[in-house]
Amino acid sequence: VLCEIVLELLSDWGIQHKIFSITLDNASSNDKMQDDLKAKLMEKGYLLSSGDHFHVRCAAHTLNLIVKYGLKAIDDCIVKIRESVKYVKGSESKKLLFHRCVKRVVPVIKETKALWLDVPTRWNSTYYMLDRALIYRRAFKELYLADPLYMSFPTDEEWERVARIHELLGPFCDITDMFSGSEYPTANLYFENVWKIDMFLKEQS
Repeated sequence: VLCEIVLELLSDWGIQHKIFSITLDNASSNDKMQDDLKAKLMEKGYLLSSGDHFHVRCAAHTLNLIVKYGLKAIDDCIVKIRESVKYVKGSESKKLLFHRCVKRVVPVIKETKALWLDVPTRWNSTYYMLDRALIYRRAFKELYLADPLYMSFPTDEEWERVARIHELLGPFCDITDMFSGSEYPTANLYFENVWKIDMFLKEQS
């Protein structure tokens, strides 16, 4: 059905003989649709290079899948940091106590670096949450020592895992911001950054 709708639209617009590629995310229905569409366009001799470059997967979706897979490696740590941020933001008294902890152990932090609570469905917001939490790592430890009700403090080992994943996610966050900052994130904008991430991952592995 999807294939027939796309073919009908291409014909209505008069561009069925001008198509070079189609960009889709990784849904299985899209894979099947592009197979059928490619076959039909090939029958009429419309595709260049035997259709070798017809299906171009969505770069943003692919990067998102890589990041989500990486975040699973520290899922338990992320939960602890998320609960820690929620705890601090839970009341004015907790905010004041945390502020005093910050003043004692992290005196150089600027007021503008507020704690960030993520939206779990948007991985880059999780990156920013980890980024801010790492700044206040010592303050969270001070809070743990000062407040017996604060129970979600990550262990030293968990903090180290968070720091490592945070470092790995930095380039992904940069390219995601670039994608979302453009109405038309075409290949000339993102290719260099995708290449850098490919090289970065090979180096880190």
